[in-house]
Amino acid sequence: MNNFEDRYTSYFNNDKFNKVVPDWFNNFRLNGLNSFQNIGIPKITDEDWRFTNLKDFLGNDFLPLDKSTNKFDISEIPSCLSDLDAHFIFFVNGSLVHSADLEFKALNMKDAIVSEDQNLKKIILDQFSLRNKDFFYELNSAFLENGVYIEIEKSHKISKPIVLVNKFDSSSSDAFINSRNILHFGESSSGEIIEYSFSDSNKKYFSNRTTMLYMDKNSSVEHLLIEDGSKSSFVFSNLKIKQDRDSNFTTNSILMGGNLIRNNVHPLLNGDGSYSSILGLYLSQDNQLMDNYMFVEHAKPNCSSRQLYKGLLKDSSKGIFHGRIVVHKGAQKTDAKQTNRNLLLSDHAQVDTKPQLEIYADDVKCTHGATTGQLNKDAIHYMRTRGISKDKVVSMLVRAFADEVCEPLKSKKLINLYHRVVEQWFISSKLIEKDE
Repeated sequence: MNNFEDRYTSYFNNDKFNKVVPDWFNNFRLNGLNSFQNIGIPKITDEDWRFTNLKDFLGNDFLPLDKSTNKFDISEIPSCLSDLDAHFIFFVNGSLVHSADLEFKALNMKDAIVSEDQNLKKIILDQFSLRNKDFFYELNSAFLENGVYIEIEKSHKISKPIVLVNKFDSSSSDAFINSRNILHFGESSSGEIIEYSFSDSNKKYFSNRTTMLYMDKNSSVEHLLIEDGSKSSFVFSNLKIKQDRDSNFTTNSILMGGNLIRNNVHPLLNGDGSYSSILGLYLSQDNQLMDNYMFVEHAKPNCSSRQLYKGLLKDSSKGIFHGRIVVHKGAQKTDAKQTNRNLLLSDHAQVDTKPQLEIYADDVKCTHGATTGQLNKDAIHYMRTRGISKDKVVSMLVRAFADEVCEPLKSKKLINLYHRVVEQWFISSKLIEKDE
């Protein structure tokens, strides 16, 4: 083990929480720690991390957060959410602090574990997949305590979006913040989920976040993730989705905050006829590094998946897209498509992209493609000859580039929120004028 692993093993052994919960959960956390130690901190010699050097991250000593505020100031909610009719669940530094008047079951993660909720126990102990073992996911398992467990009953259609709002406050400075949200959608249920993380300061912290969705047969979910935390933070995010027969899942990620973001999305199409749409937009500037790793796993026949990830990169920022489609033996009639497009807005921005197919079935349709470039000079010239100013032309082109990512969404509320958030970034990054 290196210094990083030694430190977090020491933190784990000093953690009082693992002495007061059920034995099965103590064993689960210990298994997470053992996996974390065995995998080892990712290096650029590791194929899945070849474009991301963690040297700057490892130079910090992030301590587990000792305590945090137990209140969320509603007045601090991001303006783009302020008029949204939704089920709000509030977190501070990953810890659940408030939820009320919900039409579904929502339990504080620690309370649900201690209460021996049998469905949650089954989900936690599920190995999910033997593929795509991730260092930070195993670390998340070892320190699992904070978060929420949400259960949607069979055939229940959630009437308005579930919004998980997480604020990083000043106490997050130099802290290791570990959280996991687990959502279980019963047979033929449906709903919309929004995860929004933001910071009230530019503190440096280490956020290790996992969201897990378990979708029973014929369920349907649309999900929007917005990462708008501190520009000095280090964010490692795992989104894992296990889909049963005829389930339909769409996720859209907007990445804006973070000094370094590792965005790991892993849908497991584990039921005949399931469908997964993986969308994302990474918006980086200054010296930000945004690493997107997609691992789409087709385990059963007659399933379809679509990936569309786009990057808008300014200044000296860096973007990474590594998209991997794995088709298991027997997963015949798989239909999978992967697309990555990047727009460089400066001469110093850069992107590394790596599409990858791993196919063990012989009756499949799988395609991938990637493009990287700058704004089309011919298009700019053409529009300027029609009397449109250069600034207006640029804003029109970047808006059109970004809009494609949200087109597969069906929820008008999620689409409107997507446009609001992206437009705010355009303004704050000075790509467009505020009153344009």
